[in-house]
Amino acid sequence: MIKVKVTNQFTLGAFKELKNVVRANPQKDKENYLFVGDTFECTDKMAKYLGGENQQNKSFVEIIEIIPEKEIQDAIQKAVDEATPKIKRTRKKKIEQ
Repeated sequence: MIKVKVTNQFTLGAFKELKNVVRANPQKDKENYLFVGDTFECTDKMAKYLGGENQQNKSFVEIIEIIPEKEIQDAIQKAVDEATPKIKRTRKKKIEQ
């Protein structure tokens, strides 16, 4: 995963796989738009596309961090652990006669 910062405003359109979008200006929280200063996480392929490997050869983002695979796996496991209800196991007491 790659963390990027928006350098040119753009519409999300088909870009639904963006993760952890953080708004630089919460008042500009307009659905389907990303504004200069917003950050988000995406795949390497998406970062390259938005970074200039698109039809317009225009850069919309700059890479600010590469997130190691281990951190992603840890974050996924943490989310699963938090979403999974805790099961309390109890032992049945042996009934003495």
